Amino acid sequence: MKADTPTTILIAIAASAASAAAFITPSFACSSVVSSESDTAVASAPSVISDEENQILVDGVTEFSCNDIGALRQQQAELQLPSDYDTKENDILASLFGSNEIRNDFFKNILGRRVAYFPRQCTNNEQHQQLLKPPMSGFDLSSFYDTNDWISLRKRGSQDMLDKESTSYNDLTDYIAGGGSAIIPVIPGDYLHDTKEQIDHALGEEGEFGTSMNIYHSGPSAVALNIHYDAYPVIVLQLEGRKEWIIQNGNFGETVNGITDWRNVTLTEGDLLYIPQGVYHAATGDPEHGSTHVTIGW
Repeated sequence: MKADTPTTILIAIAASAASAAAFITPSFACSSVVSSESDTAVASAPSVISDEENQILVDGVTEFSCNDIGALRQQQAELQLPSDYDTKENDILASLFGSNEIRNDFFKNILGRRVAYFPRQCTNNEQHQQLLKPPMSGFDLSSFYDTNDWISLRKRGSQDMLDKESTSYNDLTDYIAGGGSAIIPVIPGDYLHDTKEQIDHALGEEGEFGTSMNIYHSGPSAVALNIHYDAYPVIVLQLEGRKEWIIQNGNFGETVNGITDWRNVTLTEGDLLYIPQGVYHAATGDPEHGSTHVTIGW
């Protein structure tokens, strides 16, 4: 559990970041299966595995999962499953994952074991293809500007807190359009806070602080954080646009310089990505239109 305070917000944004590591620029293709034969070459990280052995078919949805995190499994020991996750019908988590069955499979077989990607668009399941409804789709930056005083401005790891006295809303949108990112912790008063409380309840994180929920709103080709890992598990939901990710797929427990195996993922609106704690990753906004996603950490 993490408090919505200035100190812990900054920890949530860049927990255990490997700030000295150079960002690795990936090349991506939107697909539910990433093949080593496709155009996915990554500078300094050339080994992108074929996904054939790691496909999981649940309720008609093809997920791909990365390699077992192996040495990092011990770090997941404190993860607590919601006690009644498999008895709830069509709760907020079922909506995020696409169905009750996919949600249950995540908690039973994936949580704390491996990275997994849940594509909403790349599936034959008509129910799962339906995009989420607001507020868990799209993004209202002007609303957050009005209600939130903890907006962090980021470019490739650099950080400044937004000062509304000197930075107007139009200044903020110009900063985003110029390749910057705004990272916004969801706090009481924000329009997404009710949704956060629903997720807290579903995950059994209804204590004083609940989950850590952060919005990443990025301009064209923006990189908010250099390659890093988080000290807690993270669920990523793409709200709008596209975001290109590179994720560690082997050499778990090594420093970033010792990693030779990476996985490429492109998220589009409605897609979900799960990254266990300790797994290195980084993301780049769409080069033409930018991107918005929300992370849920607990």
